[in-house]
Amino acid sequence: MSEQPFRILIAPACFKGSLSAQDTADVMRAFLSDRLPDSVLLDVCPIADGGDDTLSVLRNHDPVFQESSVQVTGPLPGQRVTATYLVHPQKKLLVIEAAQAHGLRLLPQGRLMPMEATSYGVGELVRAAMKAAQPDIIVVTVGGSASTDGGVGALQALGVIVQDAQGRPMAAPIGGGQLSSIQRVVWPQHWPYAGQFLIATDVVNPLLGSNGAAAVFAPQKGADSRQCQQLEAGLAHFSRLMTEVCQMDCSTLPGVGAAGGLAFGLRHLPRSGIISGSQWIAEQLDLPDRIHQTDLIITGEGRFDATSFSGKATGNVLVWADEKPVMVFCGQVQESLVGLSTELNNVEVYPLVPSGASVEEAMADPKAALLRQLEQALPQMKAHLP
Repeated sequence: MSEQPFRILIAPACFKGSLSAQDTADVMRAFLSDRLPDSVLLDVCPIADGGDDTLSVLRNHDPVFQESSVQVTGPLPGQRVTATYLVHPQKKLLVIEAAQAHGLRLLPQGRLMPMEATSYGVGELVRAAMKAAQPDIIVVTVGGSASTDGGVGALQALGVIVQDAQGRPMAAPIGGGQLSSIQRVVWPQHWPYAGQFLIATDVVNPLLGSNGAAAVFAPQKGADSRQCQQLEAGLAHFSRLMTEVCQMDCSTLPGVGAAGGLAFGLRHLPRSGIISGSQWIAEQLDLPDRIHQTDLIITGEGRFDATSFSGKATGNVLVWADEKPVMVFCGQVQESLVGLSTELNNVEVYPLVPSGASVEEAMADPKAALLRQLEQALPQMKAHLP
């Protein structure tokens, strides 16, 4: 009986703003193909966790996924953007990346407007895709949002009516700065979807408080301290109204603070639930089984820090690797993790930006920077070969 070939799993996430997961994997594969024996089997599996690259990672893995696009409202009222979604006709599965509609990267000239930004386009995207695909399961990945509106914008697009003090419907789309003006929420009599509605996120933040959507994430979207307080008050007010109309309080559930509270709003939909984005995507990619079958794992991401172990794709790879050797290539590494290999004997970290170096200079050519670190790691890779 012939021996099994030595397997190397190439499973990087994207280097945000520099290299996509697929581009990173292609660089790694080309480098190793030229320098390792032909007997080594390279298993290439770009990964994602619900943010950037999610749709392309899924589509590249499974060509049965069909891509479609629709025009929806962007993160700012009056802005129009083209949003893409995936449909798997065999699984009757619809995958939506919320940031396609209200992502920070879509803001014109990168202009942050935390009080005006809305999730309305996410609801439009769900509605249009749901009508076209008629799926049994909808998965909405959240993250990278420009808005902190508690999901009210998305709910408006899905038929929920919000009224002002005079009982008049408030004009859509609502932004986070208008939440305190809502006096009543009117839930639609009929929800036209009978399947599962899953909200994929890897943060565990509740809606409110010091660890909530406004306090933790709104500053990343341009909110100053006064605006954060206004958004917190608006979210608390909206939460009370939603509890009254839906007869359930979702504000303390882990993860509902994701995407400026978009997860909170969507969690009120019938047959909805919150799941781990990175774990769900990993299951679609057969990643745990591929890790089980491999001998050496090469992974990576833009910044390797404490949050990598809080549900991100790279952190999950390290967990599933168990004692198998792992090489982590990253743009930067948090100082406290530099000595990780001394704590985890199976992990070695290779930052593309050396300590104290200029990020702009080191990453001016990200592919060249990655190749330099691959060259540095090559002797150790070869040492793992039988």
